[in-house]
Amino acid sequence: MSQNRVIGANGKIPWHLPEDFRWFKQLTMGHFILMGRKTFESIGKPLPNRTSIVITRTPRKLAKDPLFAPALVGNWRPRLGRSFQLGLTQMTERDVWLVRDLRKLIVAYEQVKPQRKLFVVGGANIYAQLLPRCSDLYLTQVFREVEGDAFFPEFEGAWRLVDVPLKTNDFEVRHFQPLIKNGTE
Repeated sequence: MSQNRVIGANGKIPWHLPEDFRWFKQLTMGHFILMGRKTFESIGKPLPNRTSIVITRTPRKLAKDPLFAPALVGNWRPRLGRSFQLGLTQMTERDVWLVRDLRKLIVAYEQVKPQRKLFVVGGANIYAQLLPRCSDLYLTQVFREVEGDAFFPEFEGAWRLVDVPLKTNDFEVRHFQPLIKNGTE
């Protein structure tokens, strides 16, 4: 996010930071990345060697869209448990799941407990819904103010800074953890 909390402008990220993209790729490679439909459309394609889980109100309609196809719709809970999804050996370049019910997906993920991590990658509405359930927050803080129409939700009162894994002149990646975890501080 920028210094004024902007994360998007007209469906795009309002900055270009190749070092941040490389760090994000390294962190998320081989895992699940969960996002809203608009975030997926702004990326423009599934990211290689990751399973893109896209939250949408119209999964069956989007499954016919070439941007999303071939996408898996419905019955995603059994897919979480399939060994090929956990082992990455058969993961394809276009591994996209379209999911309507975020709550059911999270319940299934927590029940199955796959070895692969689930990273929430946007947008603002998805962050607002899931941030309270996250165990870690990796936030790129861009050292400038920008104009935009999508903002990162307030979180500072519930999280503590534990590390800064990447720092440059233009931005730094900050690693936060919740102040209260499993009922303890």
